[in-house]
Amino acid sequence: MQPMKLMSAAQSNENERRGWDRNSYNRAMDYSGKPCYYDWFRRHLNFEVVRGKICHALSHEKPLHERLEKRLQELGFRHYRKDAPNAPNICMDFVVGGNRERMREMAFGKQSVFFGGTDERNASVSRCQEIENWALDTYRWVAKKYGEENIVGFNVHLDETTPHAHVQVVPVSVVKKRGRVKAGEERGKKMAVNYYGIVGESPKERKDYFNQLHTDYHLQVGYIYGLERGTFFEDLSAEDQALRKHRTGAEFALYNEIIEKVKKAKKDLGNLETQVKQTEKKWKGLSTMISNLEEQKNNLEIDISYLEDIVKNGEGDVENNTRKLEELKKQFSEINAKILDKQIKLRNAEQELRELDGKKQKLVTQNEELSRGNRVMADDAIRRHDAANAAIKAKRAELARMDKAGELRMAERHIAERDAVIFRLWPGAQEAVAAIFSLGNSPTAKDFTPQQALDVEKAIVSSGVDRTEGAKDLLSLAEKDFDRCITPPGWVDMAAREVMNIAKGTHLRLNALLRRQPKDAGGGPSYITDLTDWAGNQIKR
Repeated sequence: MQPMKLMSAAQSNENERRGWDRNSYNRAMDYSGKPCYYDWFRRHLNFEVVRGKICHALSHEKPLHERLEKRLQELGFRHYRKDAPNAPNICMDFVVGGNRERMREMAFGKQSVFFGGTDERNASVSRCQEIENWALDTYRWVAKKYGEENIVGFNVHLDETTPHAHVQVVPVSVVKKRGRVKAGEERGKKMAVNYYGIVGESPKERKDYFNQLHTDYHLQVGYIYGLERGTFFEDLSAEDQALRKHRTGAEFALYNEIIEKVKKAKKDLGNLETQVKQTEKKWKGLSTMISNLEEQKNNLEIDISYLEDIVKNGEGDVENNTRKLEELKKQFSEINAKILDKQIKLRNAEQELRELDGKKQKLVTQNEELSRGNRVMADDAIRRHDAANAAIKAKRAELARMDKAGELRMAERHIAERDAVIFRLWPGAQEAVAAIFSLGNSPTAKDFTPQQALDVEKAIVSSGVDRTEGAKDLLSLAEKDFDRCITPPGWVDMAAREVMNIAKGTHLRLNALLRRQPKDAGGGPSYITDLTDWAGNQIKR
């Protein structure tokens, strides 16, 4: 599963083969730079599942990315800026498949299909019912888990090396509504795009979720079609875990090269060990044969010595004994020749064993070096992966700082807009606000003159209903700004606290000062208190 923050028209067209001609098939390449072997003559086998029914490919009038956008609009989703680092995941792109041989058997049965590129002979291949049953069961499983209305695409590709399905799902769950809530009322709920609400907020929650997702799919669909559940990531070796991480095309090619070398070295080592065993067996056989021949030779020597003594003394049938003696000597010569031959072969076997042992040691050393190099590359890949993540985080932090500066500049424009709204509906407030903030920021109380207090009072008295209308207009403008900028609440609260501190200081100083003002300076401090309270409340809101 690959989470997606957006879907381009090119991605949509590749998934549906929309607008693809034969040149498009020929140009299709994967990320490693090797052909994916899309087969133009098998394109008629592709199909879709729409609302639980098998349909021919491109059965939808609208492209996939437009269907996705339509579903997002139905959910009231509003897109972030294209470069926003905190943009949410709006789509879950699943690739569902299995063992290559089994998937091909489900899709094509016992038909002759030619893989490895475009082949005109595949034009007569037909689609088997079993792959459609598998797709329908998979569709029902996804619909039950994520909601059928959230499946925007379900395409099954039979024109590639391994049959598989692409499923695009909008992650939807229940969330609390945003906005103000009246006292005593509970915040409402709604269905909205919420990727992390489904898969989990923390990395551990997401890992557990996807592990369980694989298991659930196997138990409910996969095993029915003779597919086994894949190996858990934790059960893989460190090298395999490193190889499962995302890699660039160059890294992928280099890893494959080393893996092939390791495989060849292991195969050569296995062949060599077989040769060593055969040679050792041959050496043992020769040693046993030489030992037996030596024993026969010793027995013949005894017999020859005995016959020689009899012939020499003229005992018995001399002629017959002489003939037997000649035969024994002949056998003795043959055994000597055999022993010499076996001794030569034994020395050759010993030499071969020494050579094989030397080769074996070299292969073992080479295998260890390759494995060590593989581990080093795996460690290096992990380090580079971590470094890349750190670089991405740093870049995002830099963008966030830049964006914050941009939002500050935008906030200054918003302040100017709000000031224009307030002062247009309440002209006298400009002097009043200036006087209050001047007092709040003043280091001493003597900076606030009786004339300023009078200006504040007159501004409030002359405002009438315009002040309320100005407040409503200001709040409406602020709501729009917050919704448009997705302003974090913490920033607003922090700014409100600062301004409230100023307002509280202003309130206390005004009360203290106005008590000392002559009665003819104004109508008392109540108007000033009213203004500071209202200003503080509006700023806090």
